[in-house]
Amino acid sequence: MKKAKIAVITWTYGIEDLETLFSTIRATGFEAVQFCGDHKTYHPTDVVAKAQKYGIEILTFDPTNYKPDESENPTLENAVKHYTEILGFAKAIGTPVATLQGISVWTKDIKDYEKAMQFIIEAVRRLDKVAQNLHIALTYEACNQYEIPWVQTADELLRIYRESQAKNLLLVLDSFHMNICETDMLSPLRKIGKLLHSYHVSDSGRGGIGTGHIDYVAQYKVLQEIGFDGYVFFEFVLPEIRPYKLPMNEKQMEQFIQQNKYSIQLWNAIAES
Repeated sequence: MKKAKIAVITWTYGIEDLETLFSTIRATGFEAVQFCGDHKTYHPTDVVAKAQKYGIEILTFDPTNYKPDESENPTLENAVKHYTEILGFAKAIGTPVATLQGISVWTKDIKDYEKAMQFIIEAVRRLDKVAQNLHIALTYEACNQYEIPWVQTADELLRIYRESQAKNLLLVLDSFHMNICETDMLSPLRKIGKLLHSYHVSDSGRGGIGTGHIDYVAQYKVLQEIGFDGYVFFEFVLPEIRPYKLPMNEKQMEQFIQQNKYSIQLWNAIAES
């Protein structure tokens, strides 16, 4: 039986030191990651060297400094310039994909939904041309309204895809965000279909599989139905520090790692059933 393809999103560890980060990820049981970090802080060669040392494949780069600087005017031109640097970093660390959902934050001062969407669509269109030149792909994820100003549903993702006409764009859904923003948990997967690059997993309270009420067996069946063969990225946070804080002591880190290990077992069991 085919083994489920599982990876982890690195911000959930709350570890900035690359040596400690990648060694801990490997010890947890992961061999692939969505790497999150500040492209102005990390040097690409350091990231590549540490990932290779521990046999970790970097599947995606997700910038933590996706917001405009305090002194930076959040214009379309500046957003594209900022993200062009991010795409360059993604290329430099050898990952084939960079994420774009942070563009939404650049529209925080735009009060009109349609104007904000046009800003995002045009930014994606321009960045797609950059991505084509760099030979990398782009993803856009639907995130809940408590994290970003706009783009929270599968329908909005599809609108961005259609209207931007971006050739290198794929889409991402997340079970935690879907539980907040969608009317059901299965039709968004069917809508995105072949455009689904990856699927992010955390249960209804952002914890590991089985800590909430999301039916992952039903979701896995739909992933099979649409022919999904990408990675599932775990993105868990412990109950006492949700939704955004990170493990703050050794006991919490141990609990966090155990929750990931147990969820790996559960996801593999679902895949093999």
